[in-house]
Amino acid sequence: MNIIKIIAAFLIVAVSMPTWAQQKPWFPVVVDSAVNSFNIEGASRQLNYTALTKASKKWRLCVSIPHLKDDYWMALNYGVAQEARRLGVALELYPAGGYDNLNYQIEQIEQCVAQGAQAVLIAAIDSEGLNDLVAELIAKNIPVIDLVNGMSSLVLSARSLVSFYHVGTVTGQYIIELQRQQQRPLNVAWFPGPQSASWVEMGNRGLVDALAGYPINIITTQYGDVGRKVQGALLQKTFAEHNDIDVIVGNAAAILAALPMMRRYPGDNKPVLISSYMTRSIYNAIARKQVLAAPSIAAVLQGQIAIDQAVRVLEGRPFYKHAGPRVQIIDQSNIQHIDTDTILAPNGFSAELSIK
Repeated sequence: MNIIKIIAAFLIVAVSMPTWAQQKPWFPVVVDSAVNSFNIEGASRQLNYTALTKASKKWRLCVSIPHLKDDYWMALNYGVAQEARRLGVALELYPAGGYDNLNYQIEQIEQCVAQGAQAVLIAAIDSEGLNDLVAELIAKNIPVIDLVNGMSSLVLSARSLVSFYHVGTVTGQYIIELQRQQQRPLNVAWFPGPQSASWVEMGNRGLVDALAGYPINIITTQYGDVGRKVQGALLQKTFAEHNDIDVIVGNAAAILAALPMMRRYPGDNKPVLISSYMTRSIYNAIARKQVLAAPSIAAVLQGQIAIDQAVRVLEGRPFYKHAGPRVQIIDQSNIQHIDTDTILAPNGFSAELSIK
């Protein structure tokens, strides 16, 4: 092959390579780390996190997540896939299909381990429902990383997640500032997500604690799976029972389901919408001034950190028992200045369930 053909072949590959495959380094990055990794609502410290350059061998990792029904979990998928590829390890990702499928999540993890997974990263459907399985895996010297959602197990190897209690308090503080600006009491309709999930429980507690003592009334709290259909039904029920809502706060699926309803909402005093976490769809809705705000909990970064933690544990390298992104509220005041690389999967990214 002459030099012209070589250059031409290179250009074809370069043009066909998706832009998201051209990853820039994500570290060093400032993270929050709980002083007691099993009490992430307690005291924390800021650390500079630097990942490994490469794994010493091609470890086989398993990642279990609740679903891929929204682009929050697509962003998490992107983070774990990119970091597995960068470190040179194999990865299998199992979405369980929804928060009602705890037994299926357990079966998927058992299947992945039976096929040779050497470490497991779990975004748990239920905060306590996988504790027995975690104990079994740890007893077999298979590291378990608590990813995103949180588990109550006390034998976990490490945790890559934010304090959703803190996410709730930050969101509550934003609503308090909104109330101060409007100088009137506010009624809030709250859609936390599935009640059995640890992140929902903590987020609810954080929001309720933050709003206590202020002229802000949570007039209804509606729990349910984070699918657009379920959340849409909860919204319709709420609108049928209440006509005095000032603020709708909820999981991303609830807020996205509320968008078309707002176009049909009677009168001029439509509720403002605040998502309890960031997805690409929520980010775009904030940019279009359809959603007021959302806290960023950096799904991509949580995935990247978790993969690095797993490899460090497998290789006996130093690691932080807990590391999580810093929480930041994104709204019209700062959305044009936000670096989305640690928050959102790039445009054009499709789910990657296997990295060989």
